[in-house]
Amino acid sequence: MSQRWLCYRSQLPNPELQCERVSISSFVPFSSNSVLQHQESRQNGLAHPAFSTIILMRNAHKPTKEKSMHPIAFVIGGLTIRWYGIMIAVSIAISITVIYIESRHQGLNTDDVLDMAIVAVIGGILGARIGWIMTSPTILWYFAHPLHILAIWEGGLSYFGGILGGVVSANWLIRRRRMRFWQMADIVAPLLALSFGIGKIGCWLNGCCNGTATTSWLGVIFTNPVSESDILNQKVWPAQLFNSASGFLVFAILFWVVRKHKHYDGQVFIWYLYLYGATSFVVEFFRYIPVHMLGLTPNQWTDITIIILGIIASVILRRRPVRSTFPEESETLPETTQNSEESDG
Repeated sequence: MSQRWLCYRSQLPNPELQCERVSISSFVPFSSNSVLQHQESRQNGLAHPAFSTIILMRNAHKPTKEKSMHPIAFVIGGLTIRWYGIMIAVSIAISITVIYIESRHQGLNTDDVLDMAIVAVIGGILGARIGWIMTSPTILWYFAHPLHILAIWEGGLSYFGGILGGVVSANWLIRRRRMRFWQMADIVAPLLALSFGIGKIGCWLNGCCNGTATTSWLGVIFTNPVSESDILNQKVWPAQLFNSASGFLVFAILFWVVRKHKHYDGQVFIWYLYLYGATSFVVEFFRYIPVHMLGLTPNQWTDITIIILGIIASVILRRRPVRSTFPEESETLPETTQNSEESDG
């Protein structure tokens, strides 16, 4: 192995020039650093204007042992409570509360809506677990140990599987109760984005879904060996927080803008598909995803599919008028009918 002399000046109080022989492999990190900076130049150009004003993390690249990330919140006997599970529970509780308030505001049967929400949560959790297992490289192990399929506390949930499972189960109850699917979809859509934002904080605490290596000041370092991060002791993009911020942004747009100006049932849900697909597509450039197809990650191809489905749904649904169910409008209906009868007489 070839060697070189490395010379440096010793520290005070005796600053003397000292030299020692080192192997050439010691210089690899320094030579590869320029390559890393070249590869991330495009990412830096995207990240700084988009997220530097949202996430202030100037000291995040200076972790200490006392503040190292740990996925486990606490342990009670033999039960391990993880931060990811806590954040999922928080998102479910907030979503059900908002659904109840919104259904009362729209004059809907709150019992039916709450039943739909509970069924959707159960179906969503099952769908998220099954979706993760079906795309996991250890799928054959789960077939040999079927009891572990339901062990969601062991980790492993798919966001897309959760959405699919929730929609299928909710649609089953909606049909039985003769509710309007797209009206319910509009109520739930902003909360899907909110749950995504809260859930990604759980990913951040868990260490999973981490970003690629970077030298940016936005970079963070996961040092805890218990963390689920694929890259430890190296500065990476906080992709989980990028996803979380995008979820909160999409929720704000849907809840305070699109929801109040919709022209047909299903419009809020369609805008959710647009906004989620677009923001997720951008954040994927900063995530550590080894598998690529034609230069894009599998999630990015899924995002493109989601946007296309939104376009197709908008063409079908935008010609349908909104059927309002607000109480104040239903109360004015008899008066309007009476005036029309008087005018006819």
